[in-house]
Amino acid sequence: MQRCGGNQLQDIVRYFDSDVIFTPNRIHEPFLSTELDDSVHVMTQPLNSGEPIEIAGDNDIQLVWVSTPADLETLIQNTQQNLRQESSEVYLLSDQLAVSVNLIDLEARLDGLAAYRDTLAERNAVGEFTHLTIKANPEYRAEWQGVDVQGVMPSANEQQGISYAGIAHFELQSNGIVGGKTRKLERFGLRAVDQVGGTRIETLREANIHSRQDLSMSSVKKISSLSGFGQTTARTAIESAQVIEQGEIRKASGASLPEGKPIFIDIETDGLNPTIIWLIGVYLPDQDGRYMPFIETDPDKPDVALEAFLSWLAEFGRDRPIVAYNGWNFDFPVINEHIADHCPRYLELWESSYRFDLYDWAVKKNNATLPGLTNKLEDVAEALGWEPFDTGLTGAEVARLFQRYAANPCPATELDWERHKRYCEDDVRALAHIYNQIKASTNRMTSSGGRSRSSNKNSTSQGTLSDF
Repeated sequence: MQRCGGNQLQDIVRYFDSDVIFTPNRIHEPFLSTELDDSVHVMTQPLNSGEPIEIAGDNDIQLVWVSTPADLETLIQNTQQNLRQESSEVYLLSDQLAVSVNLIDLEARLDGLAAYRDTLAERNAVGEFTHLTIKANPEYRAEWQGVDVQGVMPSANEQQGISYAGIAHFELQSNGIVGGKTRKLERFGLRAVDQVGGTRIETLREANIHSRQDLSMSSVKKISSLSGFGQTTARTAIESAQVIEQGEIRKASGASLPEGKPIFIDIETDGLNPTIIWLIGVYLPDQDGRYMPFIETDPDKPDVALEAFLSWLAEFGRDRPIVAYNGWNFDFPVINEHIADHCPRYLELWESSYRFDLYDWAVKKNNATLPGLTNKLEDVAEALGWEPFDTGLTGAEVARLFQRYAANPCPATELDWERHKRYCEDDVRALAHIYNQIKASTNRMTSSGGRSRSSNKNSTSQGTLSDF
């Protein structure tokens, strides 16, 4: 069984900038501890110690492992007796709650809930913690009888639809918000390079090329002489490594961006099959970097934010390119559908507008090679020097929080609207940053094939730090 190599592991740690790495498999601990410096705390699943174990903590946040309901009871007693802990947000990590999905009835079950919740209820602590379980995938979050459960382990349950080897990263906030993202293991190290999969990695290692930096400094002549590489493949792989390592953009010959002053947009909805567009963020760099959030906080008014945006667009935005990232896969068709449903008088205006998808232009149409370990907006922007706003939110968390609020609008579920507006603002400003960097770039692609990091045709199945 193969495992994550040292260069790949260092790449993972740099990318996520983690304080703690957790794996339930104790066999990984020696390797992790050897490859990482003292700034990263390595934690494996404890054996039944008979008491809760603090994994990490400060004045605002505690992360504690609990192995049994008895451990949970001890933790609650300690928390309720300790004023410092009462002022902290406490996250409980355990293997006591397991999500199981009945694929026939399409019903979910949370095994272990009864004993776990009884312990919480006996101490009036049902709503006091956020519960992180290694028995559910990172994409899972739900509330069970007042117990807020977040999955944290990639491939923990293949019934939930995630089976690839991956790494999940969570940013724990002092208000209970869990900002999480999951990346495939193949996004790191040499595997992040276009045209390089498991077989070619072994070939490169045999040629004493162990990292992206090694590959970026290699000649096309040397790489093309290796088994499984031709001139075109070698040139593409080397250029891909150079782009990632140098944090630069390379454009295809003749590639150009739209004329005119762009309007950068991003939308926030209640999920991937949205019933409402409740926030449309607009960024206008030509107007001294003006950001306009068209927002409606009432979930029963799905037309308000959209109508306000379109009214502004009709008066001030005609004949200007409307720019989104991955817009043809989400933003543009969602807006189109919701205009038809809620304000059809603007449909002609929208359909006649010049909409431009920067991701589609660069990646799908092969007009530019972008840096970043993936082609996701956040990864590309940060690779180009963008410093993101510290909101602690992710797209999935924004949608989940709005869904919760829409189901029961009340002070307890209401969103921090300013935080959410700022999250959307960060996305449109990051988009503009990428756009401007592409526009200013004079670097030219030397390979005819750009890279799409969403797939790797030469990759082979690779294992083992999926429980990272």
